[in-house]
Amino acid sequence: MSPIFLIFIIIPVIFSRSFTHDELDTDLSFIKTCNRTSPISMRTMNEVLINKKLGYGESSAFKCFLHCLFMKYGWMDSDGGFLLHDIKQTLEESDVEIASLEFILYKCTATESNNRCERAFVFTQCFWDKMAEQQPSEDQFFYNIEDKK
Repeated sequence: MSPIFLIFIIIPVIFSRSFTHDELDTDLSFIKTCNRTSPISMRTMNEVLINKKLGYGESSAFKCFLHCLFMKYGWMDSDGGFLLHDIKQTLEESDVEIASLEFILYKCTATESNNRCERAFVFTQCFWDKMAEQQPSEDQFFYNIEDKK
């Protein structure tokens, strides 16, 4: 799985290594594909990337955009089930501390919703909240993906 997606949407503070051109191309392709099936505005994407906060009023399109990305990277299936083995493998490769890893695997994935898009959204918020506890001062990664004029 390519870690760039994790930078853009899930864990912008964990990875500090360089990424290959192919990884970037794959990630951008996935983002474009998911934005076609569940369109979100560039403004919404930028606000999420910069603030790492998801408002509970987010549109269903945004929530389904997250679900699409999780499917592309093998963290969720099409029904909204979490693929714990793949999540665990990625997080272990990222040197997430064990307590955080277990919390993410067993608490963040234990959402009450049966809606696959809502499950992706709730997981993402839980994940970011937990990572903020682990690395509260790691806010140096800010992204702006809007076109500059």
